[in-house]
Amino acid sequence: MKEFAITITPRLYETDALGHINNATIAAWFEVVRVRFLESLVDRDPGILKQWILASVQIDFIGETFYGVDVTAKIVEATIGNTSFTLHTEMFQGDKQTVRGKAVLVHLDLASKSPARIPDDLRAKLAEL
Repeated sequence: MKEFAITITPRLYETDALGHINNATIAAWFEVVRVRFLESLVDRDPGILKQWILASVQIDFIGETFYGVDVTAKIVEATIGNTSFTLHTEMFQGDKQTVRGKAVLVHLDLASKSPARIPDDLRAKLAEL
């Protein structure tokens, strides 16, 4: 897969008393990388985001993430289904992996509010990765 990565700069208010990044913040960062990834596939068309719902998310905390050091968040795999795809994400501070996770996104028919087949053009872009 061609790598997709963004850099996140931790903010002081995202920490706990020990300087660790709060677990809820990590979940929010996973959303940031998912949204930016989707936007990169559709030339930042804001309407595309309304066509996806988050069906499942799993986050594994491997090590501590701290304030003061940028975090690199990477999409490392995208598994395509009929109406959904699974994104596998990893986060690093320096050379140390601190978090990994996956999220299942379901493509939605906005009129019927039910799952819809992923469009062929988007499917092709995902397959290229």
